[in-house]
Amino acid sequence: MINLLAMAALAVSSQVTDVTVYGDRAQVTRSAEVQLEQGINTLVFDNLPESIDSRGIQVTGAGDAVVLDVRFKTENFEDIPEEAWKKLADEKERLEKEAGKVRQDIERFNESKSFLKAISQKVTHASEKEEGTTSLDPGSWESMLALYSSKNAEYDEGRRLALDKLEEIQKALNKVKADISDAGMHQRKQRRVVEVDLESSKVGKAALNLSYIVRGPQWIPTYDIRVDTETRKMEVKYFALVKQNTGEDWSDVALQLSTANPGLGGRHPELDPWRINMSSPGGKGSVSLSLSSRSAPATYNSYEVVNRFDAEGAYGDVLSEMPWSTPEAAPMKQRTSSVSKKGASVVFEVKGESDIESDNVEHRVAVTSVELPSGFRYSSIPKLSPYAYLKANAENSGAHPFLEGKANVFLDGNFVTATQMELVAPGEEFWVFLGADESMKVEHKLIKKYQSKEGFTGKTTRHTYEYLMTVKNTHSVPEEVIVWDQLPISGSEGLKVDLLNPKYSKDTDSLTMDDEKRISWFRTLKPGEEWSIPFSFHVEAPRDMKITGLE
Repeated sequence: MINLLAMAALAVSSQVTDVTVYGDRAQVTRSAEVQLEQGINTLVFDNLPESIDSRGIQVTGAGDAVVLDVRFKTENFEDIPEEAWKKLADEKERLEKEAGKVRQDIERFNESKSFLKAISQKVTHASEKEEGTTSLDPGSWESMLALYSSKNAEYDEGRRLALDKLEEIQKALNKVKADISDAGMHQRKQRRVVEVDLESSKVGKAALNLSYIVRGPQWIPTYDIRVDTETRKMEVKYFALVKQNTGEDWSDVALQLSTANPGLGGRHPELDPWRINMSSPGGKGSVSLSLSSRSAPATYNSYEVVNRFDAEGAYGDVLSEMPWSTPEAAPMKQRTSSVSKKGASVVFEVKGESDIESDNVEHRVAVTSVELPSGFRYSSIPKLSPYAYLKANAENSGAHPFLEGKANVFLDGNFVTATQMELVAPGEEFWVFLGADESMKVEHKLIKKYQSKEGFTGKTTRHTYEYLMTVKNTHSVPEEVIVWDQLPISGSEGLKVDLLNPKYSKDTDSLTMDDEKRISWFRTLKPGEEWSIPFSFHVEAPRDMKITGLE
């Protein structure tokens, strides 16, 4: 029969070996090798992060033992002997006592100087009417002066040395106080502890893994997109910006990055009844809708809307930022990762060991790099900018999805712009703007603008506008070009807008128009070819109506 003995709690020496980072938290695994005695062994993992979630603790291992119980405890430092803190407190007390003694010495020197001065004044300024006073002979005067001078110098030197010593003590005391403040000794501190009870049938070693969730760590994707105009290839370098401030460093860990979002919960929200009520604040019979239990309609940031439209090749953030030259270095191998799909999320397993310190600083971790064939197209809005902007499209042929994140774009080794990468699944196409290209010549001219009276009574005025846009390809190879303009949209009854040129009835491969009257012309220009695009429309309105927004 096994003799089950309750053993004393044993502190475990462990280290972080595996970390999976999510958008707002991380799952951390600590590993340890422990020596077990026969019977019940209580093992303690102490000094765990303050942000640990007690509900996410798991214990696994390998060895001839059974996990009986796992306990999460919060202990106060007041109840725990802390050797480091005790040393600081003892040193602070010692320095304060020493400083007190030196202050007493300084005070004695001050009193001695005052007493010496009083004696000197008593002897040298004694009144002739005072009883018991005698005149000093010259020899006595010389002895008195010598005594006064030597003693005064002795007291001054002693006081100076004491003041210097007090200054040194005060510096040391300030340092100890700062260390105490950094350690939080003046506060009521706590530490997190996990206790594990293991039952072992014999003496031996076992491997133990403690896994827990900590809130706060996060990662976000970021990209370097490099496009080569000669090879017409696009290289997408995928990085993760990881940061954490949990209080424990992750050194030489196996790092995983998950796209799962545990903060959203495991199920969708429920619909509450949507009730409407009668009220009459604005008059009899008016109806108000109570929307308190219904979600507000989705709103979009203008930047997001613009970039969604960019993906279709329309208006967007086509103005490049301040470019600078980036010298090309010899190509170096990048760290990569493997990808796996787990449920509805994707997990990137970063190859090699990673170091993420607890400093709340973003650490840039290379995830992967993929080279994609790309197609080029020039996009221009002549009425807004006299430039054509190059953009490239490619298909994500890799195994990794491209998540939403910031991207730095380089063209032929030079930085051209920063943009926002939208979510791109494997097998999906995407566009990247590459900045303005002045070798693609663009012009926009107002050819004619005039007014005319319409109708039998002449009560209607027609405003006619005629424009001419030209694009010239000065490259030595054919280039695809898309040109954009727009037709005014009437917002008032009696205001009519008609497109004169181009003639449009439905979308074609070379001409399209959307619901907001944005018109696109598409064509492949041969080397040296110039493309002229006439665009005209008229607006009819009552003669006395003032038209706003037309100019």
